[in-house]
Parts: sequence; C-alpha cells; structure tokens
Amino acid sequence: MLHKIMEACRFLLQNYSEAEDCRNYLNSRINPQSQELFQFGYFPNLNNIDSLISLVGEDALIEHNLLITRDIEDSLFPRKVKFSFFEDYPLVMPYKDVYGKVVALVGRSLLSDSERKVAKYKNTPFQKSKHLFGLHHNKQDIVEKGCVFIVEGQFDTIKAVESGFTNIVSLGGADMSVSQFGLITRYSNNLCLLLDSDEAGNKGRKKIKDKYGKFANINNFYLPAPYKDIDEFLSQNTYDSLSFTIKN
Repeated sequence: MLHKIMEACRFLLQNYSEAEDCRNYLNSRINPQSQELFQFGYFPNLNNIDSLISLVGEDALIEHNLLITRDIEDSLFPRKVKFSFFEDYPLVMPYKDVYGKVVALVGRSLLSDSERKVAKYKNTPFQKSKHLFGLHHNKQDIVEKGCVFIVEGQFDTIKAVESGFTNIVSLGGADMSVSQFGLITRYSNNLCLLLDSDEAGNKGRKKIKDKYGKFANINNFYLPAPYKDIDEFLSQNTYDSLSFTIKN
C-alpha cells in the first residue's frame, strides 16, 4: 500500500496548488528527469490532508501511521485529535529495497537550518540498516564499473546520479551495518568511502575500515576543500571537474 500512497503524493506534487513550494525547491535542486527517476511527491499538512485522503482513503493513512488519531478527554470535552506523521516534511520520496519494492517513505523539511526546529529528514519505520539507498537504481553500474562509492545522504546519491556518477549508494548516516556490508559486497568488493568531510564522517570512515577492512578493498576518497559532501560539490561544479584525494 505504501507505493499507492506514494503515487498519490506524486500526483499532488504535480497538480496541487499547495505543493508549489515543494515544486520550486525541487526545481532549484535537481532536474525533471531526476525528479521522475526518484519519484518525489508532496505530503500535505494536516489542514490539507483531505486532498490525500480523497485519493487513498483515511484508513490507508492510519494503517501506516501516517495519520494518527487520538482520543482526548480534558476540561473542555471529549474529542478526537488528528496528527500527521509528515506534518513538517512536505517533500517525500520512496525508499526502495534492492529489488525495487517501496519499504519506507522519506520526508524532507524545506525550512532552512536556522528556521528548522526538527531534523532535516524523517522516514517511516523500517530496518534502515538492512538497505542501501540507490542500490536498486545503480547495482548494474556498480558491477560494470567494478567499484562502489559510498556516501551518507540520499540527496548525495540523487545529485550524483543526475550528474552521471552512477556507481554510488548512500548509507543514511556515517555508519555501515553488517547487513549493509553484506548487501553491497554482492555487487563489488571495492568500496570507496566518500563520507562527509566532518567529524562524524571521519569517525565513520575509521570504524568501517577497522570493522570490514579484512574482508574488502576499502579506500577513503576525499573531496577538495571546502566541500562537505558530493551533493554540495555537484551543486556548484560539473561532474567532469570532480577530483579526489585517495587514502588507504
């Protein structure tokens, strides 16, 4: 049912007037082909949730805890109150497993870092440690090119693929689980760590090398200063100008 909800969100993104901010944001970040490939959608806030309910039904949203109802009893009167899981995350996209099945929805806040009181991303519950974002799209290129670049965030992978950098997946953080390691080494034993250039990324690099270095060929790849991640670099430069410093 998640894929049907996602299809409805995609319809709203393309057709609903209240989704204009999401459309403008996406158009400023990635091209229409990437928007279609990664199947972005719009999840309305609680005031406009009826637009989504009209497409998929309230029961479907409640079943997946995307719409939560609670009975409230206080000094006023007993009543039902509704909460939206993605209230502050209007931009959504599907998270697909290696076979292309939608296993979760990922929401993104459009507020700036200074405005935002919540995390930038929020996803519906799933076993993130057993999946790699982008592997469904990129596994053939990983096999053909004989190596895989590993980044942290979903937008890192999306921006890379848009630029023609297609042997790449994202962990969803700076740590790699045993399941993720086993999954990616089905396709290549040459792992290129391109984690963020910050303290968390550096700690993640060391932990991954220490944990899996005996079982795979793992090298650290670094972007030129001052870029923190591949999304930031490719938003300001071309793929052809990309260069790395490589360390064991």
